Amino acid sequence: MKHLALRTLTGLMLTTLLMTGTALADLVIVVHPSNTAAIDQSFLKNLYLGNTRQFSDGTRAEPLDLPAGDSIRETFLRAIDQTPVKYRRHWSKALFTTGQQPPMEMNSSTAVISAVATNPAAIGYADSEAVNDSVKVVMRVRQ
Repeated sequence: MKHLALRTLTGLMLTTLLMTGTALADLVIVVHPSNTAAIDQSFLKNLYLGNTRQFSDGTRAEPLDLPAGDSIRETFLRAIDQTPVKYRRHWSKALFTTGQQPPMEMNSSTAVISAVATNPAAIGYADSEAVNDSVKVVMRVRQ
């Protein structure tokens, strides 16, 4: 009887942990509050693949990335029609053939928010739960 109760409790705890891990917040695209450029999915894809380096108003754009394997990054890549493998391949080839650098990688959504809040040229994506009033949300992607 004890073993059954222990197994049931362990199963419930594991289920709770798994549910907590899969109950993901939305992803948001954030810019500095002073940024008034138009931003859409096509712009994001071109920016994150290095095909453009400017916002629609002509000012320099500095995209920020999250680490490979991060669930928010994987959601973002799906939103711009990329897989982690395609994205990594693209940047490996670009670095080798043109020397072009991939977007700067930040270690967390909080780090992205902090960087965007202090740099008018920065743009990034983050977990919506990390957002505060120091940045402007310009797009939301449901997970």
